[in-house]
Amino acid sequence: MLQDAGGEAAIEELAAVIGECRKCPLWENTHHAVPGEGNPRADLMFIGEAPGKQEDLTGRPFVGRAGKLLEGLLLGIGLTRDDVFIANIVKHRPPGNRDPREEEIRACTPYLEEQIRIIGPKVIVMLGRHSSRYILSFLSVEFDRITEIRGTVYRGVLFGHPVRLIPTLHPAAALYNPGYRESLEEDFRVIGHELAAAGDFTTQD
Repeated sequence: MLQDAGGEAAIEELAAVIGECRKCPLWENTHHAVPGEGNPRADLMFIGEAPGKQEDLTGRPFVGRAGKLLEGLLLGIGLTRDDVFIANIVKHRPPGNRDPREEEIRACTPYLEEQIRIIGPKVIVMLGRHSSRYILSFLSVEFDRITEIRGTVYRGVLFGHPVRLIPTLHPAAALYNPGYRESLEEDFRVIGHELAAAGDFTTQD
């Protein structure tokens, strides 16, 4: 659809389309769409669930406390936000930070799929159960709890690109359950090693 415009231009054009999207009612009580941001040629892509309050106010993903934790985890494997692309499965904040509904996910995920096609990441990390369930459905992987599969590496082809898929906990979970911080750090070590195996990155142990 937009690949021929070049990576950066295609991502910007898609962001403009997302900003005007009215395919579901989520936009009605929000300040900004949150299309996603980062390196349009990133080898590593993060997919979260939905924007929160700070994301809605700024139009940027993961800028609150969970975002600070994510940035710290990235630094632990020698990366910054500028090295990766960060998006969500829905692009407007659900009221009261509720879970996105199935019809909202169906309406919004074609944008996410197009982002994946444009960027062509080598590794995709799904943050939390909603994004993990959606992305892993393409590989017919089912699970009950994110803790059962976190840190597992799934290899497959997604929208024409060979990719390694890694589900992990949402950073927000670690803010409320400090025990999850160690699990996230373990999973990020896996992410670093998978990036190194995929090429083009030097990681820190």
